[in-house]
Amino acid sequence: MGVARSAPALVVIVVVPLVVALGLAVALAVSRRGQRQSAVAAARAQAAVEAERDDAVEARVQLERALDAIPQAVLITDPAGQVVVRNRVAETFAAARHSDALVEAAIEELLAEALEGRVGHRTIDLFGPPRRTLVIVTNPLPDGALAVVDDISERRRLEATRRDFVANISHELKTPVGAMGLLAETLMAEDDPAVSRRLAERLVNEAFRLDRTIEDLLVLSRIEGEEDPLHQPVPVALVLAAAVERIGPAAEQADIAIHVSAPDAAVAIHGDRPQLVSALYNLLDNAVKYSDAGAVVEVRATAVGDAVAIEVRDHGIGIPKGDLERVFERFYRVDQARSRATGGTGLGLAIVRHVATNHDGEVRVESRPGEGSTFTLVFPRASDEPASSAAARPPQSASSSSSSSSSRGPSGPEKAGIA
Repeated sequence: MGVARSAPALVVIVVVPLVVALGLAVALAVSRRGQRQSAVAAARAQAAVEAERDDAVEARVQLERALDAIPQAVLITDPAGQVVVRNRVAETFAAARHSDALVEAAIEELLAEALEGRVGHRTIDLFGPPRRTLVIVTNPLPDGALAVVDDISERRRLEATRRDFVANISHELKTPVGAMGLLAETLMAEDDPAVSRRLAERLVNEAFRLDRTIEDLLVLSRIEGEEDPLHQPVPVALVLAAAVERIGPAAEQADIAIHVSAPDAAVAIHGDRPQLVSALYNLLDNAVKYSDAGAVVEVRATAVGDAVAIEVRDHGIGIPKGDLERVFERFYRVDQARSRATGGTGLGLAIVRHVATNHDGEVRVESRPGEGSTFTLVFPRASDEPASSAAARPPQSASSSSSSSSSRGPSGPEKAGIA
């Protein structure tokens, strides 16, 4: 009986530990699985945080690149007024120069007002050099302030140029029109045939002067609009020959000799032939009109390396040093009385400058009052030989007895204006 009663107890003794051990094993497995799931979740969360951080860094880099690409200076501050974003243009105002320090001080003052919720706007003129005009605009942001600095110097310069042009062209057109009206009224009341003839001649001259001004304006407008004209190899000797032929009648009338020194026929400029001829003609016209009777105007073209220089030298009245920087401006005249007496419009040298610009070249001037002036056009030399280079060289010495040419050349009137 004792042995029979001890069997259940034995079962309990054996089974219960097994059940407990099994439960512990299951609990441990569940715990480990939970730990692994927690670790995976934590890793995923960490990866998400790092991805968001990388995205934020990339977004900031892209923002900085975008801000560096715009021409305006941009600054962004936090609520405490500390600058957190400053693009490349804005970095220049942190320099030690006095003018930049003035701009930086104005930016800080306006940003402080923006942090208080006020929009700021200020225009600053810096007298340089170089002279600049800056506009500073500030706006409050939810978490700081924004400042934008715009350099409007070129815009102001273009506006001033446009105003001057309108004023100048109004004056240039009003003068001959007024003279024509006055001459016409006088002619109507004049009975003397000789006086009437003189008045009629003056009326015709004023009409031609008005026509030359309008034609030069059209030529200049066309050249300015042709920023990328049709370029092809043009023999330099051919350009010299065409320009000398066009100036021939005016040179003959003024008793001016034109001496030409041309390069080899194969030397060429890659450009627009009518524009090149027009530029050289205007330089010759300028030299003839500002030289005394019996004088000589020298034209010489030389090729040096990858460039071609065309030089026009006269022995006329010359240009004062203070006027050298302005002779290429529209309607600017060194000698007003002589220019009007010779029929100049004040646009010829402006045409020359724009032709040089359109051909990636430049125009230079050297002059001394009483000794004459030398204008030099420099163009890149064409790498390929033009097909029409043969027989393009003009005579080495062309005098004022050149044959007459038409009143309209390939790129403007023959009586093109001068500055």
